[in-house]
Amino acid sequence: MNTSIFSMNHMAKPELNYKHLHYFWTVAKEGGIARAAERLGLSPQTISGQLGKLEREMGRALFRQSGRRLELTEAGREALRYADEIFLLGEQLQEFLANPQLAQASRLTVGIADSVPKLVAYKLLAPVLQASPSVRLVCHEGEFEELISALSRHKLDVVLSDRDLGQGGQRRLVGRRVASWPIGIYANRTLLARQLEAERGVVPQRAPMLLPSKRSFLRSRLDAWLDAQGLNPIVVGEFDDSALLTTFGGNGVGYFPAATMLAETLARQYDAELVVVLPELHEDYYAISTPSRLPSPHITALLRAAEVA
Repeated sequence: MNTSIFSMNHMAKPELNYKHLHYFWTVAKEGGIARAAERLGLSPQTISGQLGKLEREMGRALFRQSGRRLELTEAGREALRYADEIFLLGEQLQEFLANPQLAQASRLTVGIADSVPKLVAYKLLAPVLQASPSVRLVCHEGEFEELISALSRHKLDVVLSDRDLGQGGQRRLVGRRVASWPIGIYANRTLLARQLEAERGVVPQRAPMLLPSKRSFLRSRLDAWLDAQGLNPIVVGEFDDSALLTTFGGNGVGYFPAATMLAETLARQYDAELVVVLPELHEDYYAISTPSRLPSPHITALLRAAEVA
């Protein structure tokens, strides 16, 4: 069996040798030829010679010497991105073949930005579980930049976030809005009973308020709304974690913002009442993934559910 991969035109282009690519990938991951040779059980001279062949086949230098170290060139960094994807798929194939049960339970690895409320993440992912009951869902929570980096290295299938990639977004990634819900201000009914000046549908002038931290995209818009209403609440808490904010608010510490689509859940779970809807403020959520010629059926289900919602 030929060990080469994808040759668009056998007459015009030499084939890329899969083994040479693996040597390159190992050198890049190990940080040098000596460590790669030790890992592969080969001599450094063999690795160096095979790298030279690969560079001649590609017509581009993949490494440059920097002192006593090797550094990837721009072409090398781009080649490494492709090699990451190729060898990750190879690892997944090995895992699949070694475990027949995976044929019945495919995996969807999701990165969830820590600014996304847990209940919102569930609402977005529930249709995927319903459409594919055998899917094995693996969720990782973290900061947006860390998750995007992991996605670009093909460690994740999709990232759910309350922000899009923006103009400075990474290449070879695609962001699609999957939900947009108005924001409301909630309060536990025990807190409402204590607020003698409170009227239905009104946030009191000096109400205790819980807000997302300054890092949140929502915070500046909430501050602008409060200013426009002439409200000067007592900010008793600021939170990076929206779940923690909701827990404190649901237990009566203060008025708190959340998406209106969570009204029934918050009423049932915390006896929290939707005090006022802020129709001019929406919380948008995005699914960010890598474009693929063979799109994941689970990501397709996520996007299809978003179109119906």
